[in-house]
Amino acid sequence: MMQYSFTRRVLYLLLYSIVCVFISGCSQQEIRPSRPRQVPATMDSTLIYYLPSEDGQHLRRYEMKTAARDNTPVEALREMVRADKRLDSPLLPDGLSVNYVVVEHGTAFADFSSELSQLDTSPSVQELFIHMTTQTLTEFADIHSVVIQINGQPKMNRFPGLPK
Repeated sequence: MMQYSFTRRVLYLLLYSIVCVFISGCSQQEIRPSRPRQVPATMDSTLIYYLPSEDGQHLRRYEMKTAARDNTPVEALREMVRADKRLDSPLLPDGLSVNYVVVEHGTAFADFSSELSQLDTSPSVQELFIHMTTQTLTEFADIHSVVIQINGQPKMNRFPGLPK
């Protein structure tokens, strides 16, 4: 009887050892530190804006990486204005700034400072500015047309989004 009990204990010990090895083998998996999840507002995003080409006859698309919270219509226009100032031959008047952009029912009301009234009155310059502004704003899915204003007063009529 004692030998039976001893054999039984050895078998239980062996079974216990196998189970422990199996369990410890499973728990020794490579533990990867989880990547901290970014809040959607801090995730990277691409801000798109347009400027005149070198020949002044077409528009050129520009992209810059930004936090998603900064990828807004007003920031896109502000970057368009800042980037224009860095050009060899800026199109926009000195001191021009973007006051705000409000989107209502697919129409963006883009309000600029009074310096916009100093924009060259030649049709080609006016047209380039309209296209730059409209193309930049219609990159946003919820914007289909644009109204350009100076200090809250409509300066230029409603412009539908241009083909991309």
